[in-house]
Amino acid sequence: MNHDITTDGIYRGTGQVPPLCACSRGMRRDTAYPQCDDSKAGRGTGCQDFQPRPEEYHPTRIGEKIIRQAQIVLNETQCIKEVVADETDSMNGNLRIGILPTIAPYLVPDFIHHFRKTYPHVSLFIDEKENKSLLQELHYGNLDIILTTPPEDLNGLLEIPVYTEKFVAYFSEACDQAKSCIANGTLPPEQMWILKEGHCVPNGGMNFCKNKDIGNHIYEAGSIETLIKIVDRNGGYTIIPELHIASLTEKQKAHVLPLQANPPAQRHVSILIKEDFIRERMVNAVIDTLKSIIPAPMLEKRLSSHSIRLRHSKSE
Repeated sequence: MNHDITTDGIYRGTGQVPPLCACSRGMRRDTAYPQCDDSKAGRGTGCQDFQPRPEEYHPTRIGEKIIRQAQIVLNETQCIKEVVADETDSMNGNLRIGILPTIAPYLVPDFIHHFRKTYPHVSLFIDEKENKSLLQELHYGNLDIILTTPPEDLNGLLEIPVYTEKFVAYFSEACDQAKSCIANGTLPPEQMWILKEGHCVPNGGMNFCKNKDIGNHIYEAGSIETLIKIVDRNGGYTIIPELHIASLTEKQKAHVLPLQANPPAQRHVSILIKEDFIRERMVNAVIDTLKSIIPAPMLEKRLSSHSIRLRHSKSE
C-alpha cells in the first residue's frame, strides 16, 4: 500500500479503513466489482495492513498502528498552515479544545462569546469528554488544548495552571444532621450523593472515588444540576464546585457551606498541551479569554502579569 498524505486523508481520526482499490470496508469479496490482489496490501510498509475476512476487510494489529500514526501525521501536517496563521497579524486557523463536563457549564458559554468576538477568524471547536478520553485525544492530535484537572503523570504533556477552585457542600433543607456535621468539619458518608467523575480529584485531599464505601451510590449523577435536584428531592448533601454557586437560586444558596478540610477541598484546573505544541499566540488567546471569565482570586497569580512562552528566542 502506498501511504501518502492525500490517500490517508480519507480516514483521518477515525480508524476507518481506506479503500484498497475495490476491496474496501463492507464490500463482499464475491461482488462483481474488480478484485484486489491481497498480497499487494501492505506492500509499501513491509507488512499486511488489512486482514481479509469472509465478508470485509479489517485492519490487523499492525494496520491499526499505521492508521493511528497516519492520523498523527495528518494532524501535524494541518498544523503547518495554522502555525503560519498564528504568526500573522490577523490570527486565524482552527482551534480544537477539549474540556471536562464538570468544568464546561461555567466556562464554555462565556468563552465562546468572548473568544469569537475577539478572534473572529479562528474556527473554534469545543468538545466535552471525561479525563481519560481528553488525554487520549490530545496525544493523538485530535485536540490542540484541553482544560482539565491534570493527571499525576503528564507523560509528554505541558501543564499550564489556570485556576484553583474550592469545593463546597450543598445540603438539603431537611438535612439538619448533615448541616451540623459539615459545620463541624465532618462529612457523614451515608448521606452523601456522588458525582461520577467530578468527585475524583487527582492529588486532592478529598477524592471520594477512591473509596466506594463513601457516599450514596444508588445513582451516580453525571452533572451537578442533576445532583442538586436529587438532594433537594431526597435529602442528604453533595459536594459542588465553587463556580456553581452563581447558578443557584437565592434559596439554594442558603444551603451552601464551606468545607473545613485539611488539605483544602479544591481542584486545580490546568491547560494541557503537547510538549511540541508551538502555537504560542493561540495559547495566550485562550488564557486571556479565560482570565475575562474566571474570578480573579481563583486565577493562577503568574497569569495576571506574564504571558506564556512556549519557546525561547535565539537570543536566550
